[in-house]
Amino acid sequence: MTGGDAPDGTGDVGCAFFDQARTGLEAYDSDLKIIRANPAILTMRGLTAGRVVGANLVDLDSVIPLSPIIREVLESGTAVFDRPVTAGPAPHPGHRYDYAVTGYPLQEGGRVIGAAAMVHDVTEQVRRQEELDLLNGARDRIGSSLDALRTAQELADTAVPGFADAVAVDLLDSVLIGDAYVGPVTDRLPMRRAAFKAREGRYGVYPVGGASYYAFPTPYTQALADLRPRLVDPVPASGGWPVHDRVRAEFFARAGVHSLIVTPLTLHGLVLGLACFYRVGDHPEHFDEEDLSLAIQLAARTAVCIDNARRFTREHTVATALQRSLLPRVPPEVAAVESSHCYVPGRYGAHWFDVLPLSSCRVGLVIGYVPGEDLQASAAMGRLRTAASTLASMDLPPNELLVHLDDAAQRLAREQDADPMTLHHARMPFTATCLYVTYDPISRRCTAASAGHDVPLFTSPEGIVGRLEVPQGEPLGRGVPYELFTTVLRAGTVLSLFSDGSVSRYPAEYRDRRNRLRDAVADPAAAPHAICDAATYKVLHGTPQDGAALLVARTRCLDPDHISSWTFPPEAPSVRKARQAARQSLEQWGLDVHTPVTDLVVSELATNVIRHAAGPIRLRLILDRTLTVEVSDNADTAPHLRHAQLQDEGGRGLFLVASLTQHWGTRYEESGKTIWAEQALTGA
Repeated sequence: MTGGDAPDGTGDVGCAFFDQARTGLEAYDSDLKIIRANPAILTMRGLTAGRVVGANLVDLDSVIPLSPIIREVLESGTAVFDRPVTAGPAPHPGHRYDYAVTGYPLQEGGRVIGAAAMVHDVTEQVRRQEELDLLNGARDRIGSSLDALRTAQELADTAVPGFADAVAVDLLDSVLIGDAYVGPVTDRLPMRRAAFKAREGRYGVYPVGGASYYAFPTPYTQALADLRPRLVDPVPASGGWPVHDRVRAEFFARAGVHSLIVTPLTLHGLVLGLACFYRVGDHPEHFDEEDLSLAIQLAARTAVCIDNARRFTREHTVATALQRSLLPRVPPEVAAVESSHCYVPGRYGAHWFDVLPLSSCRVGLVIGYVPGEDLQASAAMGRLRTAASTLASMDLPPNELLVHLDDAAQRLAREQDADPMTLHHARMPFTATCLYVTYDPISRRCTAASAGHDVPLFTSPEGIVGRLEVPQGEPLGRGVPYELFTTVLRAGTVLSLFSDGSVSRYPAEYRDRRNRLRDAVADPAAAPHAICDAATYKVLHGTPQDGAALLVARTRCLDPDHISSWTFPPEAPSVRKARQAARQSLEQWGLDVHTPVTDLVVSELATNVIRHAAGPIRLRLILDRTLTVEVSDNADTAPHLRHAQLQDEGGRGLFLVASLTQHWGTRYEESGKTIWAEQALTGA
């Protein structure tokens, strides 16, 4: 291995440098025969000098493949610098080695007579860089969403094939519904296969989404029992712990698994699941302690992201339950419309809708949306729905109702801004949208107003689908007035009020769903519940991310034989005539039992017109599920319910009306007002 000594002593120095260099050094003749090799390269090859010196370089490529580089140097006559080379398993089976090779041509008299190589062992540097790249990739890829299953799959996609040949992630069933198990886990709990990925299309023991149990005792149950990772190398080819888990033992044999890492997915004492990393027979490198450390870091990153998804799922589950508890389960039976609804909760915001029975057989239809985080949006939705229902009971026209609802929204916004829990968190300004529609089955008059909500669709009895051109005002909370829309609808017209939270965040998706909705509501003969089913199949099958709600109502017209109306002059004899007219209608309807109360109501309300109002006395009786008595006049004065004292001679009229009837109230028209009172028909 050493050459002759130079007279000036430089040969000794050169030999010492060659032999003591930590870098692998080799020299070759023009036929790729190794003519000299230092101890460092012999160590890298795991061979003795007798087997290396004099051998052809090609014959040793199975250990370190240097011949392509040296042949290139000999043929080109130019040096090659830092060419990466990956070596085989020698001298330590089960490990991979990386080298940086520099080749130089050796020349004499201008011609190439051989070559030399410098071989640097860069295995550690390459491994550190690969680990860094893997961790950086994990940071960028794992946790891109608040979906536990997707997060688990992102771990598998990150680790295969760079780190492992196969990765399986199993989560506790409870994690997928937002709960967590406080470890350690010693019970036989069901696990759900959340993700699997393998090189070359291999398949796992259980399908993704399938449930299974871990057999005891195995490294899987041991890792869950003490929450410590396990490095299993080698995996027993036969016998040992795999005999307790026949299904996985078959997978090991089929895939040739020789090395395994099992890491619990834990965070703050909560057990989320297990991540298992496998290396198989065609992967010569086995897992080692450094790989175990890397697997622990990957599992820690994944556990944080899965727990975020779990907590989001729990909050979303609570918010969805809250939303459903605040929404009507079954629409009320009303004379004005036949209605139905469908609702798909999303992962952002809260929708609400209502069918509100109003006085004189009228009905109010309301739909709205509150954007924002689930729980806060759900709570705000509940308050707005309650406010809207209360305001509707006051018989306010839609535009005035939205003005008052806007005041409630502004109060909610101020409360949100003053909430100390939100002061240090960026949050969008509070806002909400709402559409309110009323329909009168006697006049067929429809009125509507919109606070930033999309207009309703109507389907005529002939099947023509159009839009009610309701002016779309500003969303609630802006402090602006709203414009009233009025039209007359034919009986049998279908109104479709749609709420889709993606209208502003994903407008293209919203437009697509809106177009499909027109097709779903086009059948004029379909029942409202059938229309909702069709809309669910055609429009909501993809479950919009922000949720959606649909309220469908087919208009009706009240039977004219169930309506009686008269007009009397504002004079005392008119009160007696009004009572007589009302009695005749009750007799025709077979409601004589209600005559005493009706007489009293008609007398009191008609007398109030003569004493406190102006214009003629307009009396109307409406028979439906209740008996409604209406008295209208031309004055805007508001009636006041008094509680008279024993010595008072008056002030008991409205008190008696309120006491003897089911409901009563005042409704203001374009000119004048109407005082109405409803009687239940249960005793008829």
